[in-house]
Amino acid sequence: PKTLVDVLDGARGHGDLEFIVYEGERYSYADFFAAVDAFAATLQADHGIGQGDRVAIAMRNNPPWAIAYAAITYLGAIVVPVNSWGKAEELAYALKDSGSKLLVCDEPRANLVKEQLDDLDVTALVVEAQDIAGDRMLRFEDAVEAGRGREYTRPEIDALDPCVILYTSGSTGFPKGVLHRHIALCQSLMNMFYLGFLLLELEGPREFRGGAERETPMLTVPLFHATGLLAGFLLPVQTGQKVVMMYKWDAGRALELIERERVTGLASVPAVIQDFLHHPDFDRYDTTSLIRVSAAGAATPAGLPELIRQKCGEPSRSAGWGMTETLAVGATMSGAVFDLSPDSAGLVSPITQARFVDAQGSEQDPVVGGEMEVRSVTCTPGYWDKPDANAATFDAERWMKTGDIARVDEDGFLHITGRIKEIVIRGGENIYPGEIEQAVYELSEVKENVVFGVPDDAMGEELVLVLHLNPGASLTEDDVRAYLKERIAGYKIPKHISFWKEPLPQNASGKLHKLKTRDMFLEG
Repeated sequence: PKTLVDVLDGARGHGDLEFIVYEGERYSYADFFAAVDAFAATLQADHGIGQGDRVAIAMRNNPPWAIAYAAITYLGAIVVPVNSWGKAEELAYALKDSGSKLLVCDEPRANLVKEQLDDLDVTALVVEAQDIAGDRMLRFEDAVEAGRGREYTRPEIDALDPCVILYTSGSTGFPKGVLHRHIALCQSLMNMFYLGFLLLELEGPREFRGGAERETPMLTVPLFHATGLLAGFLLPVQTGQKVVMMYKWDAGRALELIERERVTGLASVPAVIQDFLHHPDFDRYDTTSLIRVSAAGAATPAGLPELIRQKCGEPSRSAGWGMTETLAVGATMSGAVFDLSPDSAGLVSPITQARFVDAQGSEQDPVVGGEMEVRSVTCTPGYWDKPDANAATFDAERWMKTGDIARVDEDGFLHITGRIKEIVIRGGENIYPGEIEQAVYELSEVKENVVFGVPDDAMGEELVLVLHLNPGASLTEDDVRAYLKERIAGYKIPKHISFWKEPLPQNASGKLHKLKTRDMFLEG
């Protein structure tokens, strides 16, 4: 496929196959595309949405999110998925920054910005609205019904046309809008398809089990992130899978749905997979249908792969590395390849070039490593309306700085060792927290941990380690220090070690929120 329209049109052939299961609702592919066409007709006729216009989506994962995305795409407009965890200021910023003409959202998000819609010159189409106030708020369901039976005109769309603006997580200040083109999304999908084919060649087809009859992934990550959008929506659409959606992550609810819907795949960040495997009712449910369980997107605890094997009966496991800027493409591994280097991020994708540079920008041997720079057809052409950020991120040959410190071992596996922005300078020594976190994760008692720096009069900065243990586990500061003393240099051992009873803060994608944890630590 050259464009997402090609991908979507190909999926129409799935017809009456069940596509989405969500909170008691069920959509076949035919149901889904009927709603897509109706909504596209209304967007074009009643709201003037056309090629190049920006339309924002801000809500939890649900069928209208997917319907809106496909409809906007058919009109040649640019979809702007917005973080549904954001506050009013953050949502308004994304609408203004992207120049969105329209907002498709649920009622909680509508209530956040309803007072600002006039100033933003934005109309909101609200899903399942109980209270509609003013001319700027309309019901999404009415828009779909109004479009049934109406025709709409599809523009000519080129592979290089822009199609989506994904906002970064924004650890400091407001996030940046990452522009992507049709060709990038299509190549990302084909990269996943190709890697799946290679795994099939290596291992042969994985037979369904536990009563499952077709591929049925559970969507656990937000659709406003690259991984959720591609692996959780567009790839299943392309390949005719059934997708089980949840309003929000809940391990107990996930267990119920896996048993009832015979879910075959579960992929998320390590914190979510751990939450699932450690749920007290895990053994009460039949999870034998799971043939794929993967954790990626953050440091993986050393014992997690083995725990997946014990709990889920030898499912295919996978891990990887990617960024919003690369559409989650970069490195990956699955199945038998995963077992060769389970603590790595996998092998660099065949459509990605990677190199490593030192602080002066000189290229280093991959085994030595340095800051990783990448170049790929899936890389963003640039940040939306951010020329300074583009100049700082891309060189003249389109090599993109990732901000990740990484290396490639002798067998070709990529290892992410830290983030440049997270470097702690203690007594003049550069320390990467990621190296320490990975060492701490080798302790089987540890469920979550983060390492960060805090000001110190004597050393400039000192290291802090915050841990959350697995249920029933016990560790002391002395235990941790003794363990680390055997694995890392003495100057890297954190001065402050804090055990928290509650889970550590997470961001919208389920990754541990280091800045929030640091703020909470400093507040006492």
